[in-house]
Amino acid sequence: MGLQGNENRKVWAHFTQPYRWRDLCTSLRQIATFLYLGLTLISKGKGQISLPTFPPASIQRITLPTFLRQVQQNAISVRQAAVPLTVAQAELQQAYLAFLPSISANASATQNYGTTFDPFAFDRVQQTTTFGSGSVGANWLIFAGLANHYLLRQARANAALTQATYRRTQTDLLAQALAQFSQTLSDSFLIALSQQRIERLRDQLKRVTILVEAGQSLAIDSLSLAAQLAREEAQYLSLYNRHRENKLLLLQLMGWDSVSVDAVEFTLGVEVPDLGLLTEAEAIQLSIRFAPEIEEARWRTLVQTYSLRAAQAAYFPTLSMSASIQTNYSSNAGNIRFDPVQGIVREPLPFEKQIRDNVNQSIFVSLSVPIFQQGRRRTQVIRAEGSLRNAELQLDLQRQQVVRRTQQAYLAWQNALQQEAALRRSAEAALRALQQSQVQYEGGRINYWTYREALIAATQAQLELEQARLDKALRALLLSAYIGKYRDL
Repeated sequence: MGLQGNENRKVWAHFTQPYRWRDLCTSLRQIATFLYLGLTLISKGKGQISLPTFPPASIQRITLPTFLRQVQQNAISVRQAAVPLTVAQAELQQAYLAFLPSISANASATQNYGTTFDPFAFDRVQQTTTFGSGSVGANWLIFAGLANHYLLRQARANAALTQATYRRTQTDLLAQALAQFSQTLSDSFLIALSQQRIERLRDQLKRVTILVEAGQSLAIDSLSLAAQLAREEAQYLSLYNRHRENKLLLLQLMGWDSVSVDAVEFTLGVEVPDLGLLTEAEAIQLSIRFAPEIEEARWRTLVQTYSLRAAQAAYFPTLSMSASIQTNYSSNAGNIRFDPVQGIVREPLPFEKQIRDNVNQSIFVSLSVPIFQQGRRRTQVIRAEGSLRNAELQLDLQRQQVVRRTQQAYLAWQNALQQEAALRRSAEAALRALQQSQVQYEGGRINYWTYREALIAATQAQLELEQARLDKALRALLLSAYIGKYRDL
């Protein structure tokens, strides 16, 4: 142990000699000077990074209402959801007309060529015979177990269901678009703040460079600023490229595929609704009232209810009435007379006389009682009962999802309010600290790096505050859309 202690003391004495420390400091100073000169040459030479300006010149600013309106008009999914609206209206009109009798007309004409036996000539002769008939009939279903009434109500509910499905498709699409829009706004804000930090770092680097050249500061200070500036520039480029990709997605949602991403910028452009002292219970109640998916599920349940009643109506007897009128014509029809010269001859009856004399009218009343239908009616009823049960369960599921979604949106809004209030106090405190540090720095009582730390802290606090304000506005917009206070979404 004694020998080892002596060796350690020798090594320590070797490194603590004055000339060793002097050489080490000289080497570090030479390395720092070399790195500083290298970074200075890079910043002044061809390796300098040329950052794209933000926002670009001559841009078109697109507000949130304009964006949502264009998405609603041009989105393919919304246009697909609008197609069944016309079909549903046609089915509703057909359900109304089902109470009226059905009318049909038939006409036929036949011409026969061939040999036939003529009793007057008592021989087979070549003859052409023409037959013709026409009829008009009407069929009226008087009673079918009130099936027509239930089918009419089902058609009404189905038309309302189709409209609710269309609104739900719009809401789903616009909610996704709003999320993408909020990301684009956040990136725009971060890019603007990053640009401000880069300009501030460049000014600081110029001042520190002058101090280094004057021998009033170390070169390592300039290197630290240059490295931080390089990181900020790299972050700026990353944010800028991501922002361009987000704008491309927004333009595709709007249907503006031919517009350049560098020619537009997106802005909120809408007043955030004041939610006041909204409670969670009130938000859930309003959300359930205005949620399009719950409305859709309710109408689907009503459609299945009327479908079940229409299926049950098949157990009742049906009463129908039919009426028809018809007439016919034949070229062989005629009167027989005796001619002294020709003997027995046949005079064809005129077309008008045959049509008038051959009119036949009929009225038919039918009562049909279902006794045994091989279980088909019962199977239809059971199938309709299953569809109704599934629709009721789907309504409960949609209600749970809406409640959960509203609770999440409400909590996010409350957290955003609290976060914004806390960060406002933090930013105010950081700003006061920066003002005091600036006074002390200008009076020479603290060094530059202490003042710089206060400046960075104040800048970061202001950045977090602005982000919290933007997040609060977007959270309020989303919650307002859920509870029906912002009808554009």
